[in-house]
Amino acid sequence: MKKNLLALAALTLVSGAAFAQSSVTLYGVADVGIGKEAGQKTGMISGNLLNHTTSYIGFRGIEDLGGGLKAGFRLEQFINMENGATASPSSFLGRENRTYGRAANLWIEGGFGQFKMGRSETPSYNAMVAWSVVGDANYSTTLERYGAVGRWARANSQFGYKTPVFGGFSAEVAFVAKGDHDNKAKYDLNVLYESGPIVVGAAYNKIQNAKANYALGAKYNFGMFALSAGYFDIRNPKLDAPLPGGDNLKVAGYSIGGSVNFDNITLAVELQRQRKFEIYNPLVTRKLKKYTEGAVEAKYALSKRTFIYADYMRMENKNNYGVGIQHRF
Repeated sequence: MKKNLLALAALTLVSGAAFAQSSVTLYGVADVGIGKEAGQKTGMISGNLLNHTTSYIGFRGIEDLGGGLKAGFRLEQFINMENGATASPSSFLGRENRTYGRAANLWIEGGFGQFKMGRSETPSYNAMVAWSVVGDANYSTTLERYGAVGRWARANSQFGYKTPVFGGFSAEVAFVAKGDHDNKAKYDLNVLYESGPIVVGAAYNKIQNAKANYALGAKYNFGMFALSAGYFDIRNPKLDAPLPGGDNLKVAGYSIGGSVNFDNITLAVELQRQRKFEIYNPLVTRKLKKYTEGAVEAKYALSKRTFIYADYMRMENKNNYGVGIQHRF
């Protein structure tokens, strides 16, 4: 009897250790407020350009395989805080039906870096967010105008690899095969240097038999305040908001930004100006109106997970305002 009890205790300890090496986490963002877009009435906003973030819920799993090797997955679904809707053809996002439209991927990592497969953020998007003073805020006029260096922020059927960090340097490359992308392979990559207060990066993406898009950017954090700048050259756009000219559009420009911190308060300004904005074809080039656009952001932290914010966004000489609250869990 005593031997059986000892065996059972040992088995329990071993099983507990095995389960402790694997975990699944529920997390997400709830973001809702009130705002007014140009030409529209004031109302509640969720998943809107004037929200800081589109609300979502996610599941993240990770397993320690031993020897420094880990495997994991990530599933993230957009949520409308006004009515509980998720991404579907008739939903607030107006996109195709994707239960986990924000992320759905599986990865494995070790000393060699990380290899990922599925729907996830593109290297171009990750680079832009790294050097922007407003990050991936919905009201970023830089992201709204140039996209994730001309493309969508996330890609389906993406094979991705990210290197370890070597002296502050890292690189990320992604590939979408022809069979998953209208018979045209897609390539996307970034190179980043992040060390102390400095972030410097470059992003590049290309569709087979089409012109490439690229961007360069940098940010320096002085402690109480930070400054950033970027340059974008887009020759093959595919943005969330369709622009005139479709794939025959060229848009290039600059961005500058600055932020300052006062205890729980953060103020940020990001401006961008198009240097080139034109539709082209073999016979004629038609120039479009160029704009100076920007966003002003104010945030007050109520805790490490919750903050209230106010934003002003100017696009195409039109004024947009929003006030909201965000909680991360």
